[in-house]
Amino acid sequence: MNPDYIKIIFGLKIKKLREEKEISLKTLATATGISISYLNEIENGKKYPNTQKVSKLAEVFEVPYDQLVALKVNKELTPIANYLNLDIVNEDLLSTFGIDKQALLSILIKEPLKVSAFINAGLEIARNYNLRQDHFYFLCLRAYQELNENYFEDIEEQVDRFREKHFELHTAGVSAALYQHVLEKEFNYTIDKTDFKEYPELKSLRSILIPEKKILLYNAKLTEQQKIFLFGREIGFEVLDLKKRPYTTSWVTVESFDHVINNFKASYFAQALHLKREFMVKDLENFFESSKFKTTFVKHLLTKYDASPEMLLTRFTNLLTKYFSINEVFFIRYSSKEAEKNLKEISKEMHLFKATSNLNYAQSEQQFRRDITKVVVRYLSEELDGKEGEKLAAFISQSPNGNEYFTLSALTPMPELNNQNNSITIGFVLTESVKKKIKFIQDAKFQSTELQQYFDAKRQSIKREEGVSVQAQKEIALLKLKQGYL
Repeated sequence: MNPDYIKIIFGLKIKKLREEKEISLKTLATATGISISYLNEIENGKKYPNTQKVSKLAEVFEVPYDQLVALKVNKELTPIANYLNLDIVNEDLLSTFGIDKQALLSILIKEPLKVSAFINAGLEIARNYNLRQDHFYFLCLRAYQELNENYFEDIEEQVDRFREKHFELHTAGVSAALYQHVLEKEFNYTIDKTDFKEYPELKSLRSILIPEKKILLYNAKLTEQQKIFLFGREIGFEVLDLKKRPYTTSWVTVESFDHVINNFKASYFAQALHLKREFMVKDLENFFESSKFKTTFVKHLLTKYDASPEMLLTRFTNLLTKYFSINEVFFIRYSSKEAEKNLKEISKEMHLFKATSNLNYAQSEQQFRRDITKVVVRYLSEELDGKEGEKLAAFISQSPNGNEYFTLSALTPMPELNNQNNSITIGFVLTESVKKKIKFIQDAKFQSTELQQYFDAKRQSIKREEGVSVQAQKEIALLKLKQGYL
């Protein structure tokens, strides 16, 4: 049981009893022999009195001792009790967003009824949308990325120091074998591959860490790129000194926000370590300087760095905002190990928007970005069927709000882990200043591709497939009815 929870609930009870009986802090202090400052700290959830003081308080308030110390609360305070008892209220989550825990507790204690109503509404919304605790953690992580424009200078600097020490002579990608060597020699890991033959339930996992002995078991089916990321992430956990972390890839259980954000930081470290920002910025400059768009250039980078499309395109999103002032960026991944869900469910996404208080605008643009992704994934999957290896495509489209987008997508078969396809799509808004930075945007041939025609036709069919909501149907019918009387 969280000790803070116990102190807060006790403090709320004391404050409520004192206010119900219209007793001032001064009067209560005189009656109990407890100082005003100590009583104030009790009510603010900072102190928990000893048995003697609790007995004196119970006597003054004329309530049973057990009623005061019991964790059970009345109906109006139940939502606060439930909220405080959730694992989501932890130091790491609050500090990540710059929230002072004591300040939050002060608000809870000062206005318990209003806060109860607010929390109750939030919990009800979560229940209606089947929002599980792990979903909440990942939503928080996404917000954290978006608030920081998906670029983290502190991690970049630690990567630079580590890279200079261990990989100074490597101008491009580093092999998985070298990463493994560093883990074994520098951090005392024991690394071995396995086919999980004795544990068939685990064969879809990429890795398992046994922390007590620092034994890392990785799936024998992993590609070179997957091992590079896996070993680089382990180095990230060590260098960044991240103790609270998941021990399996993919997730089996999500225990806390600490695990989620630390996993993100270690993953960011791995990508930055393998794709050095100095080299990547230069590569992006060369990419944008080209007068013609060529998928071969992106494929060249995949080969040059021995990186997966996800690692490469994720790294693009880190650097576009910082070094190219391209701020309205999105990233969407589709992947599923279940054939019937193949390329139908988003497994990861991030959206950066320009500063705006217009929620409808942001929601509209986010939906359009998802539409873009659905269409380009269908194009790569259906129109380029039979093509070997990574399938790449890029095109320009315009949202209903008038924003032009550049979108780049990669579709990669992953049969080694029974995942037929893994789709990564990134894109950004083409403002006038951004257009000046990217020469191939002006290429008439690029602006009138088969994919763009496919997009225009397919986006409408997707909308029809998704159907019109009941609310929208009512609004349309109401509009028609009004028009009939005009």
